[in-house]
Amino acid sequence: MNKQAFTLIEALISVALMAIGFSGVYGLVSASNQVISDSIDREKLSFQSREIIESLQADQANILAYHNKDLSNCSALTTGKDKENQLVRMKRWCNKLEGDIGTKRSADKRRIHVEKKTIGTGSSKKSVYVVSISLAGKKGDKTTYIKEVFDAD
Repeated sequence: MNKQAFTLIEALISVALMAIGFSGVYGLVSASNQVISDSIDREKLSFQSREIIESLQADQANILAYHNKDLSNCSALTTGKDKENQLVRMKRWCNKLEGDIGTKRSADKRRIHVEKKTIGTGSSKKSVYVVSISLAGKKGDKTTYIKEVFDAD
């Protein structure tokens, strides 16, 4: 028997195999897009954390005004008397987080913690500020945590 053309069954099988191949490629592209999106979100959080750390380093005289501040609710942020500049900074950070990551969800953490500690013994004692920044977004599964130590003397 001399076969010179495809039969209908052969054509259907080849179309089915091509569909299976394309669905695999589509799944790979979808997973790749998700990984890239997650990476971008983490990078935004990391950048914001570094910006906060740099601002705190430049404003060490008022560093305790930032202690235990929650950047998840911009309208609820407060500071002490004569700390308007610090309030403006925190609201700017809060608004930027909302713009980059979205509004806070229940699992998200957006907190600044400042603690003054004394380290060393005897004549080598000195005071330092330990600043911890924890920022999370997108249901808490993208989190950055930065801890920095500043000389308080």
